[in-house]
Amino acid sequence: MYEQQMHGNDSTIITSIEQQKRNRSRYNIYINHEFSFAVHEDILVKYRLMKGREINPEEIKEVLIAEERNRAMQYALRFLSYRPRTATEVSEHLQRKGFLREDIDGIISYLQDKKYLDDQSYALQWVEERKRLKPRGRSLLRMELIQRGIDDHLADQALEDQLTGQEEREMIENWIYKKCSQKKFPNLYEMKKRIVPFLQRKGFPLDLILEVVHTVGEDFLE
Repeated sequence: MYEQQMHGNDSTIITSIEQQKRNRSRYNIYINHEFSFAVHEDILVKYRLMKGREINPEEIKEVLIAEERNRAMQYALRFLSYRPRTATEVSEHLQRKGFLREDIDGIISYLQDKKYLDDQSYALQWVEERKRLKPRGRSLLRMELIQRGIDDHLADQALEDQLTGQEEREMIENWIYKKCSQKKFPNLYEMKKRIVPFLQRKGFPLDLILEVVHTVGEDFLE
């Protein structure tokens, strides 16, 4: 592509640089009076791209490689700006955008070093928020974490640190009172038919569900 822009032994010179109107952080680079490529302002500064500078094909190639990595980084940072993500989520997002595996791996490592990505912290925060906003049992929480790319060990550690058996028991009790408060049952069997499948879908263990039902069940009998 760039070889075609050279004419014999003529110098390859940056003849113009224009700031893009729709994205003020990007600049169009013109070589020998023809548009050649566009770069982010960080790349413009890093490689000292300026009007009148001579630039050879190898330098252009290096600039374009750096620009592509920078573009991937901008996508990653924008993706992270909305809410915390796991390393897997960021990696898959960049893959969908078509970036190279080696560039993605480098970006993930950089973001982890800077603590912009921290799967351990993410897992702890996820469990804590779920307990507060969408109560559910250990098995469902573990599945949610793994689906988001959290390592099995980190998922188990987060659950161990953030969710006690007593908290699960209280969640089950709260769900029972929420789902059954407007209804009376003739016996525990009928109550179990209504509430047990629901609580199992929420990820709570059957033995703990039955234990809590037997403890509070009389409050809901006719």
